[in-house]
Amino acid sequence: MTKHYLSDSSNYILRRYPDGGQILKELIQNADDAGATEVVFIHDDRSYGTENLWAEDLAKYQGPALYAYNNSVARSVKRGDPNKVGRFGLGFNSVYHITDVTSIFSAGHLGMMDPQEKIFGEQKGGFRWSLEEEDDREALTMMIDQFQPFRDIVSLVSRQEWSRVIQEDQNFNGTLFRFPLRSEESEISDNLYSYEKVVELFDSFIADAELSLLFLKNVSSVSLIHINALGSVSTKLQVKSTTSQDVDLKSCDGVTEGLTQIKTITLDSEESRETKWLVTSCTMTEGNVDELDYLAEKLKFLPRIDLAFPCDDVHTDCSKSRLCCFLPLPNNDSNKTGLPVYVNAYFGLTDNRRHIKWLEEDQRNDEHAIWNEKLIKEVLPKTYLTIIQDAIRLVQDDILLVNSIYNLWPDISQVQHKEKWYEVAMDVLSQLFSQDVAVLSLAKDERQFITLKKAVLPCNGPTTCETLSAITRILVSCDVNLVTLSDSVTRAINDVYPDYSSLTHVTPAFLRNTLRSSGVKDISDADRLALLEFVLSDEQYSELHGLQLLPRSDGSFKSFTDREEDTVLIDSKEFPRYIRFFGVIALSGTDLKSPVIVYLYMVTNIDANQVVRFTKSQLPDDWKKTENKLVTWDVSSGLHPPLIWLQEFWRFLDCHFTELSSLIGLPLIPVNTVSSSQPVKLAKIQRLPTLIFEKSKKLVIPDSITQLVNKVGGTVLKENNWLRHEDLDSYVLSPSQNMFCKCL
Repeated sequence: MTKHYLSDSSNYILRRYPDGGQILKELIQNADDAGATEVVFIHDDRSYGTENLWAEDLAKYQGPALYAYNNSVARSVKRGDPNKVGRFGLGFNSVYHITDVTSIFSAGHLGMMDPQEKIFGEQKGGFRWSLEEEDDREALTMMIDQFQPFRDIVSLVSRQEWSRVIQEDQNFNGTLFRFPLRSEESEISDNLYSYEKVVELFDSFIADAELSLLFLKNVSSVSLIHINALGSVSTKLQVKSTTSQDVDLKSCDGVTEGLTQIKTITLDSEESRETKWLVTSCTMTEGNVDELDYLAEKLKFLPRIDLAFPCDDVHTDCSKSRLCCFLPLPNNDSNKTGLPVYVNAYFGLTDNRRHIKWLEEDQRNDEHAIWNEKLIKEVLPKTYLTIIQDAIRLVQDDILLVNSIYNLWPDISQVQHKEKWYEVAMDVLSQLFSQDVAVLSLAKDERQFITLKKAVLPCNGPTTCETLSAITRILVSCDVNLVTLSDSVTRAINDVYPDYSSLTHVTPAFLRNTLRSSGVKDISDADRLALLEFVLSDEQYSELHGLQLLPRSDGSFKSFTDREEDTVLIDSKEFPRYIRFFGVIALSGTDLKSPVIVYLYMVTNIDANQVVRFTKSQLPDDWKKTENKLVTWDVSSGLHPPLIWLQEFWRFLDCHFTELSSLIGLPLIPVNTVSSSQPVKLAKIQRLPTLIFEKSKKLVIPDSITQLVNKVGGTVLKENNWLRHEDLDSYVLSPSQNMFCKCL
């Protein structure tokens, strides 16, 4: 940088390359282009002596400084080399936000650049010492104060003695930059660089450190080191990347050449963490897209896209993914895609290298913008399909988690407000479906994948987790090609697949046919109830014939039929659970959802007389065998009805019967107090009228008892509204002690 160039361009360049973490990124890019594998940044707070200097004006640059070291030797970079990220070299000038004098030590030379031309003489923009020259070697060795900063840092980063490097080797196998922090305003900038600003510089890089090594070709280690004023050294950050030797998937389809690898990023800072990334690169071969070939040659770019996906994430956060040009671009909305992958390419960037150029009204003919659009249209979808297909291979080899596959799919809901990336997502999904790729995971073995056309898709609708689990278990046992889908994959299929109705879904009809054809019998009771609810949901009740899903009160299940002898009763408000004892169906709204109950009412056509007939047929054997008018009801016996039975049965009779002739012979009238502690005598209903009152006491007859007596054709004898025992032939019971009278 000459003074003339400085005066014309410096402020413009510094505006193009903003202060902050971008400075470190530019230096990393330069190191990567030079083939370096290691980069170290050092913030040194020490101040060095000023007595023994090459030039008196260098004294003010002996204070705190920022160093950048890499383990390659600096070389010239060809402007037209498409393999070089920083091929235009201007990004290096961002260091002048920090310093006025830059020093470089590499191979056989140490140089200082003075763009202001104030230190080394008029029209001298710097000075270079050569390790091949004896006088220069002597100066580098004997001028202790001047070169002590280099002596200390070279020893730290390379473990080499300064004297050996200078006098014996006469070569430094690496590159070391020194940027003395600006302590006063200059012609270059009025930006003073304090300790706090360097801390901010480091912090801004730390925020993206994990992403910084994903797409670099050579650099695999970056460290941030601080040296305090007393010389104490501490490492603030070290981030490393390693590529697994076990994964090296190559592909070539005549259009693109692909490579998929797994990179592990290890970050040691205040907290240590390790993340694994699936990284796929695809390069468009020449002769497939003419315009891409033309622009690649003219712009000296490579038609290549890299995608990186975090393998360890159970749930992928699409809001974090963004664009990269070998190093991550600034974390702002314009650089976020909404895709689950990070996208890297040889993008044409704006002048400040912070944004990608796109075809907008003011740059319709911008070749860099056209190139970018072509890349994401032609190369990105093919790269995306490659990373999904390679991920499936790695899942099948137990290298990746199964959920990685669906996490890789573009999520339509995450890109619907990003027009450009929505189009990319739709394009990727369209190609995925049109090529009929086996990308759906089978429920019976999640590491097996089939095509969409061969798959049976899960039921689509409001279904409980218990029902879904039951359906999955039964279909898997029937060897059906049921697949599991995430919500985002379900949306993708629904929104993008061209003939959605032609796909096979789990529907009530599909499940009924599967159950009927497979004859599956080994189903748990809970699963049968869940399946019953689902197969009833389309209200095709006539299609249930032959399915053994009808639950009985004894815990068993019977098949749906239309035979009279298979009639069932349902527990409900009208047909309460007291009939459970008699072995018929005993269901309620707490057991099954209302569609099931509605259906059972419809197919069984239950009426009150059927309840009575069932009750008579299911009476305990000892009751049916006795010819006595009295039977013994032992509530504690498992063979007799429960305690609540009598009260509920009379409530049922009161609701559904206007006359009781059909109940003759049923033991329904308690003779003594109903109790769980002792047997109860029940009288059978006879053809003669039966009146009830308390023996030896006068009793006011309630209207309800009068109505009941009238129902059976009897009369209530009254004298002054009193009923006398001696006038009647009846059984007696106190109303205050008997549930039967209470319910009446």
